[in-house]
Amino acid sequence: MENDTLKLVATISNCLDWSAWVTATATIVLAILTFIYVRLTKKILASQSDPCVILSVVHDEARPSILQLVAKNIGSGLAHDISFEFSRPIPHRAFGISIDQAKKAEDMTEGPLVDGIPALGPGEERKIDWGQYGGLIKNLGTEPVIVKCIFKKHGKRMPPVECKLDVKSFEGTVAAEVPIARIARDIEKISNNLHHLLTGFNKLKVELVEPLKRDTEDKENNMA
Repeated sequence: MENDTLKLVATISNCLDWSAWVTATATIVLAILTFIYVRLTKKILASQSDPCVILSVVHDEARPSILQLVAKNIGSGLAHDISFEFSRPIPHRAFGISIDQAKKAEDMTEGPLVDGIPALGPGEERKIDWGQYGGLIKNLGTEPVIVKCIFKKHGKRMPPVECKLDVKSFEGTVAAEVPIARIARDIEKISNNLHHLLTGFNKLKVELVEPLKRDTEDKENNMA
């Protein structure tokens, strides 16, 4: 009888120890998951205010043949200590509509892309006239230039953003079109409109001139 009692007590004791171990383990796992959740939430909230600086090629809307380099902060936070690293030197003001007309341009050695930008707020940008299609293709070739945009947030260096500066994709667009071609089309439209106006009012002109002619003849007859 005593042996059975001892066995029962030992069994209950083992069950209690196992239950306590499970509870302790569950508590530790829950604490770890809570810590991970808090850290992830903090990172997500912080990332929503991160800056993001990019460098792209666009054509000027007011001067379609001019290609520009635009450094812009597309993020929602302030970026500072901004610098750029290029895979190879880039030209400065490489003008020329066609490749045959273009001349060799000097490398870019100054300006915000070389000297850096102290700070860019959300949506803020810097625009630099880079050149024209023919000049850039002659000086760069058709392969894109790889650029790393380096910047900081609150003194901490952010992961760099890699961009491609591509000129080849502008072939056949308004940025590569010779201005004289657009002028010729505009003149042709004006010529067609004038021809339509002259043709449409030609009959009206005759009808207005004839009465004046008869009045002149009547005056001459009266004088005679």
